[in-house]
Amino acid sequence: MRYKVWRSNNDKELHLLCGEGAGAFNALPTYIRQLGPWTGSKEGDVEQLRLPLRILLAEQGFVVLHCRVSRLQLEAPKVAGLHPANVDCPECKGTGQVDQHGGLRKKTCPRCGGRGWTRSSGR
Repeated sequence: MRYKVWRSNNDKELHLLCGEGAGAFNALPTYIRQLGPWTGSKEGDVEQLRLPLRILLAEQGFVVLHCRVSRLQLEAPKVAGLHPANVDCPECKGTGQVDQHGGLRKKTCPRCGGRGWTRSSGR
C-alpha cells in the first residue's frame, strides 16, 4: 500500500497523510477536506513510514499533521549496516573491548576505537 501527503494552501504548516488515489482522498470526512484547498506533496510506501504514523493511518485512514515542511519527518531513518569492505578488528575480535592487566579489566580497543571493526587492508 502507498501513501500520499497533501499540503494545505491556506495554512502551509498543515499536512494531510492518507492512502494514495482519488478514492482515499474522497473518503475523507468533509471537515478535513474543507481545510484545503490541498496541493499534492510527498508519496511513498506505507511500510517506510514511522510507526506512530503507520498506526494512525491504519486506524483512522488519515493523519493530520501541523508542522513546518522542514520538520516533517514521515519515514523512519535508514539503518546502515556494516559495510562489506569492513572487517572485524583483529585485536578485539569485534567486541570493541580488550583485556587490560592480564584480563582483570577491560578497556576500549585502541585499534578500532571501540567500534569493533576496521577498514579492510585491501583498499
